[in-house]
Amino acid sequence: MKLKPELKGYAYILLATVAGSTVYVFSKAALNQISLAQFGVYWFAMAIIWNSLYSMRSAEHRKFHEITRKSLKVLVLLGFIEMVATGTFYAAISVSSNPAIPSFLRNTEYIFVTLLGVLLLSERFKGMEIAGILLTFTGALVISYHTGASLGSYLTGTSGLMIICTSFYAIRTILAKKFIHVITPTMLAINRAIFLLLLASTLLLINKQNLRIPSQAFFNIMIGSFMGPFLTSIGQYSALKYIEASRAAIIQSSTSLFVVLGVFLYFGKLPLPYQIAGGILTIAGVVVLMLGRRNSIANPV
Repeated sequence: MKLKPELKGYAYILLATVAGSTVYVFSKAALNQISLAQFGVYWFAMAIIWNSLYSMRSAEHRKFHEITRKSLKVLVLLGFIEMVATGTFYAAISVSSNPAIPSFLRNTEYIFVTLLGVLLLSERFKGMEIAGILLTFTGALVISYHTGASLGSYLTGTSGLMIICTSFYAIRTILAKKFIHVITPTMLAINRAIFLLLLASTLLLINKQNLRIPSQAFFNIMIGSFMGPFLTSIGQYSALKYIEASRAAIIQSSTSLFVVLGVFLYFGKLPLPYQIAGGILTIAGVVVLMLGRRNSIANPV
C-alpha cells in the first residue's frame, strides 16, 4: 500500500523521533568511558559509512554528480554550523548527570526557529505563540535551576551549551528546509558527518589522544551512530519534504519522553521531580507555539 505524502512525512518524523531519543542514551554510555574527541571520530566515521551504504542502494547517489556551486556553498555553510551545534550538543550530554536533561532543553530550538522567522521574514507573534515561548523558556529555566550557580558554570554546563546548540540548530533547520528540494537528505547527512569527523579528528590531534577505546564504548557508538546520524538525519530531512516544519516540531518535542524511558531502562536513573516538571513545560510550550504558528499561517491578519 502506497502512503499518502502527508502520512509518509509523519512516518519519517516518528522514525526520527524514536531513533533520535536513543542517541542520548548510547552517546552518554560511550562518553562515560572515552573522551569527546575519541567519541566524535568513531561516531561520525560510522555515520559516513551508514549513510554512504544507504545512498548507494538508492537512486539518490546519482544526485551527487549534480551539486551546483550554490549548493556546495550551502553545504559548506551548513557544515560549519553543524560543527558548533552538534559539538556543543554532545559536550552537553558529556557533562550532564542525566542525558534526559539536554533532551528537554533541546526543545528551545523551536523558539529560536520562530524568532528567526520574525527577524528574517518580519513575522509577528500572536497570543498562542507568545504563550508557547513563555512556557518553553519557563520550563528551561526550571530545568536549569541550581542553587548558588555562577554565570560561568551555567555557560559551560549543560544549560549554557544547549542554548548555544539549539540556536545554531535553528539556523541549520531553516537553511535545510529552504534547500531540501535541491540538496537531498542523504547529501545533508553525509555532509554533516564529514565536517564533524574533521572537527573530532582535529581535537584528537590537538589533545594528543589515540583511538584505543573499550569494546563496550565501541558497541554503544556502533548502535548509536546507526540510530542517530543515520536514521534520525534521514528521517528529519525526509519529513521536511512532505509536511510542515511546525507539524514535525510538535511530534519531535516528545523525544525527551522516550529519552526518559530509555535512560531509566539503560542506566536506572530518572530526572529529579523539578526537572521532569520543567521538561513537561518545554514540551507543552512547543505544542502551544507550533499550534499558534499554524493558526497564524491559516488565518493571516
